[in-house]
Amino acid sequence: MNVKKNYLYTLVYQLTVMLVPLITVPYVSRVLLSEGVGIFAYTSSVAQYFSLIGMLGIGVYGNKMIAMSRDDKKTMSENFIGIYLLQFILSSVSVFGYLILVFLFIHTDRQIALIQTVALLGTLADCYWFFSGLEQFGKIVLRNILIKVTGLIAIFIFVRHAGDLALYTWIICLTTFLGQSVMWLYIRRLIVFVPLSWRMVTKHFRPTLVYFLPEVAMQIYFVLDKTMIGILSAKSEVGIYDYADKIQKMALSIVTSLGTVMLPRMAHTFATGQFDRARAYLAKSLDFSTLLAIPIMFGLAGIAQEFVPWYMGNSFIKCVNVLVLISPTVFLMAWSGVFGTQYLVPLGKMKEYTLSLYTGAIINFTINLLLIRSLGSIGASIGTLAAELSVTLVQLYFVRAAVPFRKILPRMALYLCAGTTMYLLVRSVGMHLGVSVMTSFIQAGAGALCYFVIIIIFEYFMKGGIVLNEIKRKFMRMNEGLSDSR
Repeated sequence: MNVKKNYLYTLVYQLTVMLVPLITVPYVSRVLLSEGVGIFAYTSSVAQYFSLIGMLGIGVYGNKMIAMSRDDKKTMSENFIGIYLLQFILSSVSVFGYLILVFLFIHTDRQIALIQTVALLGTLADCYWFFSGLEQFGKIVLRNILIKVTGLIAIFIFVRHAGDLALYTWIICLTTFLGQSVMWLYIRRLIVFVPLSWRMVTKHFRPTLVYFLPEVAMQIYFVLDKTMIGILSAKSEVGIYDYADKIQKMALSIVTSLGTVMLPRMAHTFATGQFDRARAYLAKSLDFSTLLAIPIMFGLAGIAQEFVPWYMGNSFIKCVNVLVLISPTVFLMAWSGVFGTQYLVPLGKMKEYTLSLYTGAIINFTINLLLIRSLGSIGASIGTLAAELSVTLVQLYFVRAAVPFRKILPRMALYLCAGTTMYLLVRSVGMHLGVSVMTSFIQAGAGALCYFVIIIIFEYFMKGGIVLNEIKRKFMRMNEGLSDSR
């Protein structure tokens, strides 16, 4: 199973999930304004808590169990059926609980909150963890792209003014539900029928709780920000934070897609006792993630001032400061993604993984409580940055013996040097050309070119590296292809 191919499939999938909403941002931000965007983000954040309960850590646990048992189709089928039935029961309970909450406690935005139930129903059908465990990412990418693009077109056709917030919510929620349901078209061919028993379900309950605890912590500082801004500040501040967060998450998906691909590979490698190979994978993943995360971090901070005004409109101008503040989390989450998803979780070190996430969650909640009321989205951004820094530092402590930092740190210094130079170039372009679509494209192109040229030059004198070695491999394959054609 090709890691590069699976990485590209997963990257396409993650980018589609993030990119489609971002394509609509310039339009939706001007039609629904920050108030409408904020109402949608706030009600969505509440629904996500119940989605979390419905999945109960099954996303990571199921991925790992399928990866470990995929060589035995009968055992794998038992695991899938047992885990999915548990998911179905828990998701049904969570949907019922969410409806009770909406009718009892949500009054002003009840209509939008009720429509969010459709997206919540997607947890009943979600089985992405199964395909991830099998490392079969290509099967679901095309259909999901078609569904997302259909939703994108529907937004531009039907959402025309601020009163269409409910229609916008219907479109987003339906595409989410259909995107998760379409995976079932392939399930039948991949599993075999096994006799059902209640024990097949219950034996997975306690292990999923172990994975649920870190999921709760992650939800606290991924979603609680928006909920707390909605409670402690204005809905428009939720909209500002949400759109900055969307841009950061889309950029981050380029890096975190590698973790999704490597989790089943690392789980299978550890399960078969190939510890040296697993450590080699870990070192390569960390180097590759750093190579990508640093230019993305500097790039977001560098283009924000010229990008936000034309992209989102004047009502979202505060997004500039929010985006600059949260841009370092791209690098921090790239590292914690490698340490946590690719090492601690596959190795079963859930206690250490959970401790790191709860450290971040407590820090995030505390800073949010202190700063959101006075600073709004800026306060939440400071809390997020502090949380991600603490998570990375705690995980760094736990994996210190497994990672060859002497080899990685010199390359990291090279990436930081190239990234800093890139940032200075991007800011210089922005200050000279001003706010425009063309400015942002020039900044992105010039920045990427500057970064990778510096890397290639340094790698040439260092006698090799990720970028230069990949270029050499492509060149050699091209020459081989030309020789064969002759």
